[in-house]
Amino acid sequence: MSKWKSNVIGTWTRRAALAGCALLAPSALCAAEPRVGSHDAFYRQLDQRAGLQQSSYQPVEQPEIPEHAPEYPASPPVEEAAPEEPKAWTFQSLFDGPDGKNCLTDNGWTIGGWTEAGYSSGPDGSFTGNGEFLDDEEWGDLHLEQQWFYIGKVADGSKGFDWGMRADLMYGVDGNDTQAFGNPPGTYDYLNGWDHGIYEWALPQLYLEFAYDKLSVKVGHFFTPIGYEVVPSNGNFFFSRQLTFYNSEPFTHTGALGTYKANDKLQILSGWVAGWDTGFQQLNNSSSYLGGFIYQIAEKTSLTYMVLSGNLGARGDGTINSVIISQGWTERFTTVHQFDAFSSNLVNGAGVPTNFATDLVAGDSIGLINYGFYTVTPKAKLGIRQELYKADGIAYNTLTYGMNLLPCPNLVV
Repeated sequence: MSKWKSNVIGTWTRRAALAGCALLAPSALCAAEPRVGSHDAFYRQLDQRAGLQQSSYQPVEQPEIPEHAPEYPASPPVEEAAPEEPKAWTFQSLFDGPDGKNCLTDNGWTIGGWTEAGYSSGPDGSFTGNGEFLDDEEWGDLHLEQQWFYIGKVADGSKGFDWGMRADLMYGVDGNDTQAFGNPPGTYDYLNGWDHGIYEWALPQLYLEFAYDKLSVKVGHFFTPIGYEVVPSNGNFFFSRQLTFYNSEPFTHTGALGTYKANDKLQILSGWVAGWDTGFQQLNNSSSYLGGFIYQIAEKTSLTYMVLSGNLGARGDGTINSVIISQGWTERFTTVHQFDAFSSNLVNGAGVPTNFATDLVAGDSIGLINYGFYTVTPKAKLGIRQELYKADGIAYNTLTYGMNLLPCPNLVV
């Protein structure tokens, strides 16, 4: 299936993608590099990168040369340094003051967004047509995939109690995949008049965060920490998404999730959420445990485990376990390996267990996904993804490969 996509990303950055290639760039500061750790760590990295860093350089006072200093042979001419690479423009920079300060960055605030447009020749079983959305025909034309806006403040408990928040608003053909579709219809952003044909609005995140010392707690509507791929297009190497990600992982939750940094290597997550893809609502009294850990085994090796279990709402009573191992083999080559196992007691309208082949909703599934990423140059990266997705007894295999090109700081092709 051919795919082409262009993203203007970052606060604001531009990006593009082609057939089987993914062209994405996280929030105005880097291309979609292979990530280490959980979604939560990834979003925090974007927030931190969007802040403008103040230079710590101070000129060194030169010693006074004596009037009769000895003469030495002239040094060979020094080659001029290559011109410095231009930095990515960010919306945040509009708030720079003449004194070098930034009223947003200096107070911990970040404002940004990205624009992504793309083309697909047909449905892919994921974001571009699946299940009830097959009739939307989000392929065959160039479409605005995501127009994203966000504002946030990270809670920093290193100096005592602190608070933060995050609000995300998006518009595009990915809107229906980003809404709280685990809600009763007509509530929050789901089927409430925000849809305009194949284009929809969504509020994927709206939460407060509180932090003290090594503990931080999110309260509200936020992205799931489960899985490797993410909803925001600038967080993925590839244009297309995994079948596992789309069909057997939640995208968002509503509830409270705590993160405790035990030490420099271990983070522990634990909390309560109102099931799967809900927005400030409980469907069928949905109530679930969400938790896990992120462990940095070695400098270039990390292990992430996440679990969601309980009444998932729209997906019945069930459990999903997700394990991710990331390994940096060299400065240029990294691999990521993910294994998910999902089971539920969901039944269809006829009262029989749901079946992915006929109902397009998985009752039980496993996903095994392997990635390889190779940095050719600072402006060119290669990636490959192999996936085995087995849902209700039937296996589906996919192979995706592509390249990210970074011709300038705000553009990825």
